[in-house]
Amino acid sequence: MDKHYTIEVVCLFCDSVLKVEEGKEYTSGDMIKCHECGEMNDFDSVLDIAKEKGVEMVKNEATKEIKAKLKNLFK
Repeated sequence: MDKHYTIEVVCLFCDSVLKVEEGKEYTSGDMIKCHECGEMNDFDSVLDIAKEKGVEMVKNEATKEIKAKLKNLFK
């Protein structure tokens, strides 16, 4: 299972993809302004949500692969 996933960091208020300034790095406690709605997003919160989405994607993919292998095992 050598798959690559892309998870976009989205605004907590409007679900738009957050865009960062070129060359700017964010750390814990920073606020990221949404270019769509203008709201300020907590860096830690949007990162935690992105991580949760990533874990869910990998878990779903692993479950699908396990089911497919088990199905083929009992043919």
